[in-house]
Amino acid sequence: ESGYQYPLIHTNYWLSSWVGMTLKKLQGSKQIHTYHSLGAVKYQAVSAIPMIAKTRLATEKLCLESAERIVATSPQEQEHMRSLVSQHGNIDIIPCGTDIQRFGQISRAEARQALGLDQDAKIVLYVGRFDRRKGIETTVRAVGQLQHENLKLIIGGGSTPGQSDGMERDRIEGIVNELGLQEITMFPGRLGLENLHLYYAAADVCTVPSHYEPFGLVAIEAMASGTPVVASDVGGLQFTVIPDETGLLAPPKDHDGFAKALDRILADQNYRDRLGRGGRDRVEEMFSWDGVASQLGKLYQQVLKVPTAAAPTAVSA
Repeated sequence: ESGYQYPLIHTNYWLSSWVGMTLKKLQGSKQIHTYHSLGAVKYQAVSAIPMIAKTRLATEKLCLESAERIVATSPQEQEHMRSLVSQHGNIDIIPCGTDIQRFGQISRAEARQALGLDQDAKIVLYVGRFDRRKGIETTVRAVGQLQHENLKLIIGGGSTPGQSDGMERDRIEGIVNELGLQEITMFPGRLGLENLHLYYAAADVCTVPSHYEPFGLVAIEAMASGTPVVASDVGGLQFTVIPDETGLLAPPKDHDGFAKALDRILADQNYRDRLGRGGRDRVEEMFSWDGVASQLGKLYQQVLKVPTAAAPTAVSA
């Protein structure tokens, strides 16, 4: 409306890719796109394919083949783009980042005191949406196999009664009750800016049991907090979590595999602490906001073919 010409637009998620492709036609803008989730992979993990699927798959293919650059957040996502979407298009790998000044700045004891949690508890944490594809059931059933004293399971995430996330929470609560875990399980609701860092720091281990995960932001937030991660051996989690260095991987939906991984960490405090330090080191090296922003800035300059000082700011959608 103001007549501004956008030299470069960085779109995120498949719907926004339409904006970028339209501006390319109208203004000749350069486009960089980050998918964050690929329909071709996502639809393999759902029982009912949505009506929008055909449109999404076609749009993702067109964007990959027409954008100046595609940003994959992990080597695994890049491979999925090539094998499932298109052999054409230019792909760079730049991970998502996290705020290392926010996470990892408080001790486990201080976080537990702030949250009113037992200092001696063995705390298993899940953070994320109530969505069947997130695999919360795997964590619950794995915890149900553990024999540790003073065990506590915290399932953090918001939900709305009657909506899909509310129905999934009801289902998970039913499994908790079925396994007799009511006394050791907490549902604190949505974790936000004021308390998310506290829960990560308070936990002995954080689980990311997703059936599919293109990157796994929860994993790097937990690692930034010095908390080991037990995650599904899928997608971007194979990139963010390094087995026996920052956490452990187990097959998705494998209750026994997750239980063994959780038990290994909870049973050995020295091992837990070593993984925690390894996770923090990896995030500082690979996934800090400053580092990721620097990589994106260099990519913008390459696409615009201008030197650093003259590079205009990209618009992100």
